Amino acid sequence: MSTSKVIKPRPYWHVDAKWLTGIFLLLLLNITFLIFLLVQVTGPEQGITLLTTTLASSFSFESGGLDTSSDLEIMRQKIAESPDGQWQPIPGLQIIVREEDIAGKTPREARLWFFRQMAEPLYYNGEQGLADIMTDPEMKKGLAGGVGPLGLISAATHRKLLVVFAVSGLVSLLFLGLLVFFSHRFGRLGSPGCVIFLVAVPNLILMGGLRGWLANAAQTPASTGAQALLSRYLQLAADVLPGIVQKAMYVYIFLVFLGIALLLVALIGSVFVRERKNKD
Repeated sequence: MSTSKVIKPRPYWHVDAKWLTGIFLLLLLNITFLIFLLVQVTGPEQGITLLTTTLASSFSFESGGLDTSSDLEIMRQKIAESPDGQWQPIPGLQIIVREEDIAGKTPREARLWFFRQMAEPLYYNGEQGLADIMTDPEMKKGLAGGVGPLGLISAATHRKLLVVFAVSGLVSLLFLGLLVFFSHRFGRLGSPGCVIFLVAVPNLILMGGLRGWLANAAQTPASTGAQALLSRYLQLAADVLPGIVQKAMYVYIFLVFLGIALLLVALIGSVFVRERKNKD
């Protein structure tokens, strides 16, 4: 009597289901990793840093940028002339600068220190946070219309994104499980590896191109009218975005290597099993 194991044939529709699941997973992972990056960017440390740099770059453009020393020299001069050794750079805003606050700091570091005093209340409490450090009623009225795009970088936004990321992550895990289920043998490693690789490579190329563009963005000469406005936004992008782009590149580089690793394990495993069968 034969004792050979009976191998059940694989349902033909598993192949179609695998491809459909893989396509859906590809789309879902793109969305999930984008949300993950937004969660990272809007977190307390990164979010406050982003707000700080945005404010500092916006207010420093006309004086020559974050690294120009003219404003820092004026600040030190005003502090030296002050009887109590302190100065309020923006009248109506409760931010006081003393010599020890900026001692040993570069112009960029001094600017970032100053505007962080605005960024922290803005991040945690929105426009009300800014209003709380204002003493000028007219300045407070100016906040009636909100703070524009800056309001998106906040603790409240971060909490909402965490919820969205949790939902998106769970749905992605569900489709990942389905892809593994519908795959066959070492395809259960190779299929997810292929999807992860296809998600990571285009985004990594995009981030690399964006990083190269940002390196040259601030070199656009400023003139008048529309060109000056464009130069202002390019300078803002060059000051704010490189850190975000670098963080995104780290994520996608990791995913590229993860995808390659899964594909290699699947390939080596299938070759090993095939060779073993041939020997038997």
